[in-house]
Amino acid sequence: MGGMRIYSVINNMNNKSIINIANKVINTEIEGLKKLSKSLNISFAQAVNTINNSQGRVVCCGVGKSAKILEKISSTLSSIGVPSFTLDPTDAGHGSLGAICKGDVLIIASFSGNSSELNSILNYAKKNRIKIIGISSNLKSSLIKLSDIKILIPKVTEAGNRNLDMIPTSSSINLLALGDCIAIALATKNNFDKRKFSRLHPSGSIGKSLTEISKVMVEKKNIPFVYEESSLQEIVMKISSGRLGCAIVINQKKQVCGFISDGDINRTIKKYKNIFLKKAKDIMSKKPTSITSTSMVTEALEIMNKKKITVLLVLKDKKLNGLVHMHNVLSFLKT
Repeated sequence: MGGMRIYSVINNMNNKSIINIANKVINTEIEGLKKLSKSLNISFAQAVNTINNSQGRVVCCGVGKSAKILEKISSTLSSIGVPSFTLDPTDAGHGSLGAICKGDVLIIASFSGNSSELNSILNYAKKNRIKIIGISSNLKSSLIKLSDIKILIPKVTEAGNRNLDMIPTSSSINLLALGDCIAIALATKNNFDKRKFSRLHPSGSIGKSLTEISKVMVEKKNIPFVYEESSLQEIVMKISSGRLGCAIVINQKKQVCGFISDGDINRTIKKYKNIFLKKAKDIMSKKPTSITSTSMVTEALEIMNKKKITVLLVLKDKKLNGLVHMHNVLSFLKT
């Protein structure tokens, strides 16, 4: 059974009023983000460099809504290869301080900066010379005073009317945005890219889209080949048996010299009257589009869509390694 609301509905607003409230919330939060942008200074750069130079992990601590946002920040850091975890301040005072090691960096966020739950962590960090990045909107708070790097975030107007301005909205968005700024700065500083991200994120739709094309391609042994001198009948039979809608043309030295698709055959039929006299070398595409075996699935799809084709040759060290059909890619992404 679900929990009961502690209030009753007394204001039957129309849809337009509801949408207007949403727009006011967003605009208020945008103004808060603008203040955050103007507040960034050398302390932010110091925080990024401290994390980047650390040999340990990033330990994120907060209370209330800040704790929830720090969970997301910690998760984002881990996803870009910066080891991170969250530590509950209450648990810390009951033995979990042992999870903090020398070389770690603490990110502690508290808008008031005076949450008593943080005292045990702050004292432990100072005693063991653990670097503290303190985030608060209170310059005179104990958190800012005890932090090695002090990030003072601006006080902002919370979204909603006077009866609702105690709900963390704009301030929460600012903390979340600050975490994203730290993560993206670190990722950029370390030349983090999609390929590195895929190694840490192999599952889900994102992981699949970043998979190397070599994991999806048709292997060389299963590709239909024809020779330059092959007749149209031989070509059609190879394409039909291969069930890929194409064949790769090779010369007597078994070097790739062209590519023939169903489309090439159709164009040949329309262009020539004596089509049965034509050889593979007469109708093939001499410069088929290719992609390297380490390219990602998303890159293959982008090339296919841009060039309006359905097949790419896959090369490894400039030699044919396989072939990828759009059907292979789409089937892989759907499973």
